[in-house]
Amino acid sequence: MNVTQQQMQYDIVIAGAGVNGLACASLLTKEGLSVCVVERNPWVGGGAVTREVTLPGFKHDMFGSSHVWLQLNQDYKTSLEPELERYGLKYVYPQDNITGHPDKNGGPGIVIYKSIDKTCESIAQYSKKDAERYRAIYDDFFLIKDGVIKNFFSPPQPPSTMARAMENSHDGLRRMQEFSLSARAWVDFNFENDFIKAVMLNWALAPQILPEQEGAGQSFYVMIPAIHEFGQGIPVGGSQELPNAMVRYLEDNGSKVMTGVTVREFMIENGEVQGLSLEDGTQIHATRAVVSALDPKQSFLKLTDKQHLEDDFLEMVRRFSFGKVSIARMQLALTEPPAFLNGSEMSSCPFHRIVDSTEQMTNYYAELAMGKPPSDPFLWSACWTLLDPTRAPDGKHTLIFDTYVSNWLADGQTWEDIKEDYAQNVLLPKLQQYAPNINQGTILGYYIETKESLEKANLSFYEGTTGGGERIAAQLGAFRPFPGYAHYRSPIKNLYMTGPHCHPGNGISAMGTITARVMLDDMGIKKADF
Repeated sequence: MNVTQQQMQYDIVIAGAGVNGLACASLLTKEGLSVCVVERNPWVGGGAVTREVTLPGFKHDMFGSSHVWLQLNQDYKTSLEPELERYGLKYVYPQDNITGHPDKNGGPGIVIYKSIDKTCESIAQYSKKDAERYRAIYDDFFLIKDGVIKNFFSPPQPPSTMARAMENSHDGLRRMQEFSLSARAWVDFNFENDFIKAVMLNWALAPQILPEQEGAGQSFYVMIPAIHEFGQGIPVGGSQELPNAMVRYLEDNGSKVMTGVTVREFMIENGEVQGLSLEDGTQIHATRAVVSALDPKQSFLKLTDKQHLEDDFLEMVRRFSFGKVSIARMQLALTEPPAFLNGSEMSSCPFHRIVDSTEQMTNYYAELAMGKPPSDPFLWSACWTLLDPTRAPDGKHTLIFDTYVSNWLADGQTWEDIKEDYAQNVLLPKLQQYAPNINQGTILGYYIETKESLEKANLSFYEGTTGGGERIAAQLGAFRPFPGYAHYRSPIKNLYMTGPHCHPGNGISAMGTITARVMLDDMGIKKADF
């Protein structure tokens, strides 16, 4: 390998050291290729970053935190996880209580347990019929489990594939009808109790979709069973321990990760990518391929000379939608964990989704659509130190809680302008309605995250969005990121794509393994079984 100060050469060069870029690099390295991954930030991880932003010793997951979807990735589980465990990666899982849904309106709240039986007992306190429906959805998963996992971690099928498979039976047509429903319509279709409807709707909207977006119904048949089947794993030490272990693996096996360096452009000759150049003038040549783990607007509007791309493709890139949903989040350093008013079973859950009613959700999303800070938000909350005490000093705790907000404000202010007021006078009081012990007596330090800090932390958090691209029907499956380019290949020869803007979308899943398998197949190294 010829390496000088200004000229470097590897088999593969990858722009972006998020989980997906590093997973792609790790699988390629495992097959004997030399890979160089370059990253603008002085840290790796992309959306899986852990930092001490409140007080020393308190480790906070800044963005992605729960690693549920990773557990479905068979390439990761069989090929990478055993390697990464040798480099310090260790997961911990809730053994019983997984997710709590507290109820401030007089009910007991709902606890999602690893056990489906205990979960249905919790739901039955509100509605036995709804508990039976929940169990039926769980049971259905095992009829489709293998196909779901394979399709989730393979290049997407043509849009007509599912329709052809289901349209020839009455039951199939009924299921297709459900799959086509919006999240709001699906919960109305399947459940009767208002609180249970609100809980299910809150689950469904976690990937930053909107309640009325059609085509969300099918997600329930994976989302609900997956938490029972695979659990809610988190890495000991913080979310960033996953990418950190990948870096250790890569650098101990002939590859390289460079941080604090910015890509200037992809080097292209005669329609084929040759490598990439950095802002300091360094050129990193790729003898086989280049992968962009950056968002498509960076990749093709900023880093690729437009002379190499057709106008039609450039127009698809310009039209790619990231949506208008951002996050307002507080990170807390605490003397004690939240004590929820619904009791010890609720309080022992490390993770909570906090919602009051479907009326609250309706009003919330109306304000969001109008560019108003939600006045009565639902919350997402995680006290991971209940599972992993290493994330805080002895006896202390961390807490993340947040809500979705519009990434624009109708009154012309910015989230940077209003973040302190919103955090202290809306977010924190909302949490205190359920866990009043989280107050000035127990809070040792705090940090507020909003659109502006998200954009600064990661350029792929386009306009403060964190999902890698809006999850509308026109940007899913065979349409993600663009029609005709859902196979992880770009119009430039040997320039590949990976990341949440590609299928299957956002969430910590290490889907970069799919791109790696496509590449290995293209290079004739290892045939893919897609």
